[in-house]
Amino acid sequence: MELGIFSKGYKNYELTEAFTRIKQSGLSSVQFNFANVGLASLPEAIPEETLQQIQTAAERTGISLAVISGTFNTLELEEATHQQNLHNFQQVVQAAAKLGVPFVSISTGSFNQEDFWSPHPDNHTEKAWSRLYRSLDEMIAIAAGHQVVIVVEPEQANVVSTVEDTLRLMAHYQQSPYLKVLFDAANIVTTEDADQLEKKILTALDKLKDYVAVAHCKDAQVTKEKIEFKAVGKGNLPLKSYLEKLRESYQGPVIMHGLEEDEVEFALNYLEQGQGEL
Repeated sequence: MELGIFSKGYKNYELTEAFTRIKQSGLSSVQFNFANVGLASLPEAIPEETLQQIQTAAERTGISLAVISGTFNTLELEEATHQQNLHNFQQVVQAAAKLGVPFVSISTGSFNQEDFWSPHPDNHTEKAWSRLYRSLDEMIAIAAGHQVVIVVEPEQANVVSTVEDTLRLMAHYQQSPYLKVLFDAANIVTTEDADQLEKKILTALDKLKDYVAVAHCKDAQVTKEKIEFKAVGKGNLPLKSYLEKLRESYQGPVIMHGLEEDEVEFALNYLEQGQGEL
């Protein structure tokens, strides 16, 4: 497995320096965000010189771009904003194709119009699914036109929040080659799973393994009262068991996030203890 990290955590550095720091820390890939080159995460336009800057920085440092972030609220209710989001998403997909990046990550959205990473009581209604399908129909067409794969991440606050939701989505699109899963163990568990974290995560992986194209690795402190996301190795998720199970069916990039630059060394030491070569 190839360990990587969110590039956005290094956005205060010039791009080549950011990639150099990531490489020197022992990581070899990133989930790239256009914030690293001074653009919006979902930019309206991406100049050719910016793409060349990214390509050059990657080649000079040996960092691979495993996936590019292309998230926006797929349940946006304002039609003009929705159309602008689709335009910007297309810019990201086109950039991924030009850079040779196979995957663009997305959110399945929320009816919470202020913050699509926050829940809404209507997120698990048929109305939400209908809105999601409408957005994805357009997005998959864009992705297919550029031979780029969309990876969707189940999130507790979004429409697709469970294994069952994810399987429903895959079935709806008849296992489209342009729609796969971004798996993050920390996003699968709930407070109800506090006493059975390993069982919940490994069972979820078993059910979704045929669809996983990208994997995340972040930690969380899960109790029956709440979930607090933590830096890798500082929560109570069974991350070593997760990675062992993951590697049975997956050899792609594992992108760490939810940690600061000065926490990377601790995270790598934690993951490597008893793991052999990741």
